[in-house]
Amino acid sequence: MTNLQILVVKAHPHDFTHSAGTLGIHTDKGDDVTLVVVTGGKKAHNEKLATELLKPKSEQDPNIINEPPEKYAEQKADELRQAALLFGINDVRILDGGEPFRVDENPGIINELSEIISEVRPHILITQSPYINGSGPHGLIQPYVNNSHTETAYAVERAQLHSSNPEHGSQIRPHKIAATFYPGVYFDRGDWDILVDISDWYEQRVEAETLFKSQGHNEAYARKRIEISCGAAGWTAGTAYAEGFVRSKPEVFDSLTLSPRTLQRAEESPAEHINRVTGTKT
Repeated sequence: MTNLQILVVKAHPHDFTHSAGTLGIHTDKGDDVTLVVVTGGKKAHNEKLATELLKPKSEQDPNIINEPPEKYAEQKADELRQAALLFGINDVRILDGGEPFRVDENPGIINELSEIISEVRPHILITQSPYINGSGPHGLIQPYVNNSHTETAYAVERAQLHSSNPEHGSQIRPHKIAATFYPGVYFDRGDWDILVDISDWYEQRVEAETLFKSQGHNEAYARKRIEISCGAAGWTAGTAYAEGFVRSKPEVFDSLTLSPRTLQRAEESPAEHINRVTGTKT
């Protein structure tokens, strides 16, 4: 079977982590992953600056107060690349989208994304969802509505349209992406279509969260965050840790199909189920 080409497009560097365990599973299988973020995140989640500004002026650290946004963005870029390596991802691209990102103010980003799609020719796209509350088959939860996340989704949609349609005089072959998935973290749990068991990638997920010190993360916070997010998804999936996804549109099958894991859940004993959810080896 041909290895899959997977393209991930996110708004900010840290957004990549929401599907990192799943991507690690794929790189382990030999699939190729290209990770793109449309902004460097220099205006997002600057927790250390927020902390300093809450202090009396006499107690503020001038190095933090006066740090150029470009230096903060460099730190986030380094954190992203280190985190991506934990999951076998070497192809990391950070675009220079304006912040906060608005697609109509950044037409060049659409062209860049279209060129990346034509270059990578992905089978799978994992990206931000364009849906907002009351639109499409799924409605996004706050705080992901009408901000850089949905604007990134609009840019990706326009780039996909551009790369899939032939143009007169162009030598670039059109490319249509087979399937698009949105990380479940942006949706109510009842909207999830697919759950991927990432129990074997728990420690890497924790390490990736810990790496984002620019956002104030430490190991204790990282473990709590993964327990709450991936642990809750794992509970839904009947395993220790999982990542949820929403399909952009229904997939077509030749018949009703069950994954081996679905059959396993139906046939395992209560004791086996408890062992799976707790990560206990038997």
